[in-house]
Amino acid sequence: MTTQVLETTQQPVIDIGTLAEEGAWTNSRKQVLLLCALAIILDGLDNQILGFAIPSMIKEWSVTRGDFAPALALGFVGMTVGTPLGGIVGDWLGRKVALIASVFLFGAATLAIAAAHGVGEVSLYRFLAGLGLGGALPAATALIAEFTPSRNRSLSVMLGIVCIPIGGMIGGVLAAQLQPEYGWRMLFVVSGVLPIIVALVLAAALPESPQYLLARGADAKRVAKSVRILDGNVAASSVFVDRRDAGGERASLTALFVAGLRRTTTALWIAFFFCLLPVYVLYAWAPTLLTGKGFDVQTASFGLALFNFGGVGGCIVTGWAIGRYGSRAAILTVAGAAAVGAAILASIPLSTETQPLLMALLCAEGFFLLGAQGSLYALAAYVYPTNVRSTGVGAAAGFGRAGAIVSAYVGTFALNYGAPMFFAVIAACVAITFVAVAVADVHQAAQRAER
Repeated sequence: MTTQVLETTQQPVIDIGTLAEEGAWTNSRKQVLLLCALAIILDGLDNQILGFAIPSMIKEWSVTRGDFAPALALGFVGMTVGTPLGGIVGDWLGRKVALIASVFLFGAATLAIAAAHGVGEVSLYRFLAGLGLGGALPAATALIAEFTPSRNRSLSVMLGIVCIPIGGMIGGVLAAQLQPEYGWRMLFVVSGVLPIIVALVLAAALPESPQYLLARGADAKRVAKSVRILDGNVAASSVFVDRRDAGGERASLTALFVAGLRRTTTALWIAFFFCLLPVYVLYAWAPTLLTGKGFDVQTASFGLALFNFGGVGGCIVTGWAIGRYGSRAAILTVAGAAAVGAAILASIPLSTETQPLLMALLCAEGFFLLGAQGSLYALAAYVYPTNVRSTGVGAAAGFGRAGAIVSAYVGTFALNYGAPMFFAVIAACVAITFVAVAVADVHQAAQRAER
């Protein structure tokens, strides 16, 4: 392992870039992952909570499902704006500040929906929540990456990303338990208060990235306190340097397109867009497709739950595979399998007779498609250096969020032509993701985790 402490006649010089990359994955570092994962779970919860409440809101306000289209669309617009904005804030004001502000914002906006008396108010609050939902993920991803050794980083980032579908599953449980007895407003009270509480916990317990603090010229004592999360044996009197990111570009979108990053940044943006688009097509329209084919609501919901369950496993396995085999091989494998899986779904008849096969294929498609989606965050966290990491992850994910907006129209178009076209569109989108990942010229090499 590269030397981390360079002795001088007076004080030890700690290269925190090397320490962060090659040091042990200690319990204090894993606590950072745990705190960020908690924030991401609530991101996933609040991201999907409106969908669970809409049927009850329609009944109470005597409106139609179409009346909620602006609320859903504005939520996606908020996320599209909030993701790159949160990334820039993370690089300018700190990952911790960006994450806490984002979690508090989407919690407060979600809580406000509990007091709404019309779709217009819900649309406004949903846009504000979208800003926070979009901003939380790049800041959390950057923090996870910067407190995890390089050999474990992809798995660590994927363990964070997998919390999004976990949050969605928790939302389903809350909706099933709270709505029948307490009504839809209580659902937003709980889903809003929890992030506010977690924001306070993060303010008290979450450390700031030591690489970020050093790059911003923070007080030496503050840097030392953060470095001790990386290694508890570091002396407070040490001199800290970070030679790995010396001379890097200041955080900005233009810094993502310097000569060494231009091709990979472009490829990542395309990959994010065409990977998130089919994910949101399935989230929004798969139940409608299945109920239209004669399946009851419970079966359709179960199919989407299996898709999410498969995604949990897919993220974990793909994160491990990136570390073991490298990002190019791992991501191309799951993206290629997702395209093939969607093509198979397009070729089978959807009926109660094929239900067992359909459910198995949906679970497998979740494994590969959500595994590919999560792996793109891990790749982005690897590609960009500390000074632009949050901006880089946020910009790529923000461009991908635009796919969520497009998914509303693509899904409607595909449904008009039936199940074969629906799944064929998904297969085509994932095939484009496959090509984009193959074109990217910066990838993580295979590594073996050390004990």
